[in-house]
Amino acid sequence: MWPFGRGDRTGETTAPTTIDVREAFARAGKGARLIDVRSESEFAAGHPKGARNLPPALLRSGESGLAQDDEIMLICASGHRSMREARHLAKAGYSNVANVGGGMIAWQRAGLPVKARRR
Repeated sequence: MWPFGRGDRTGETTAPTTIDVREAFARAGKGARLIDVRSESEFAAGHPKGARNLPPALLRSGESGLAQDDEIMLICASGHRSMREARHLAKAGYSNVANVGGGMIAWQRAGLPVKARRR
């Protein structure tokens, strides 16, 4: 058995998928939960319209309000933090988790709606 990073096949969960920002936007419009895992200050500076902010500590606390069968899409600045958190949710038993590839950088480049908190 390969000793690095593959885990044992008996308890392994399916890796989260990565979806395009346009697909994430479409799915959010149909009721999927778009979760921004960035810090509160990053979220306040600009986030996908309709996204909810759940930084990793809150997401992992078990008090996120997310159901294990919700369709959940995670986004961050570039897609790295959100993939880490998507893997965590999948291992915790969430069955429908996806990472938004390219994160906010790709979201903004695609011209998708962004909302910022007013000061």
